[in-house]
Amino acid sequence: MAESGTILAGFLAPHPPHLVYGENPARNQPRSTGGWEMLRWAYERCRAKIKAWKPDVILVHSPHWMTIVGHHFLRVPHLQGISVDPIFPHIFRYRYEMDVDVELADACYEETRKEGLIAKKMTNPHF
Repeated sequence: MAESGTILAGFLAPHPPHLVYGENPARNQPRSTGGWEMLRWAYERCRAKIKAWKPDVILVHSPHWMTIVGHHFLRVPHLQGISVDPIFPHIFRYRYEMDVDVELADACYEETRKEGLIAKKMTNPHF
């Protein structure tokens, strides 16, 4: 890549699905009446920090489970749709829309391969 930048922060967070619906944002289809307050507040502080920093890019590494193909890098310029979790289809369903920096995804893929790790470029817009 032609440019280099500064890493502003890193966040490590658990991902139980019921947290997603704690605040009932309008884009979520199922409605919630509960959640883990302290953890929700921590997510809110994280969101506020990211918003204040106004980063050019947000990298998300999501090690939820081991996969056969290793690390996935999204390289579809624009993604949008409805995500439905196969395990919790009635509570983990939400609308999403995001832009992907394909050049950065390719650079991350190449660096991953140089380190000897298994990686795959994800090009399916419905992934």
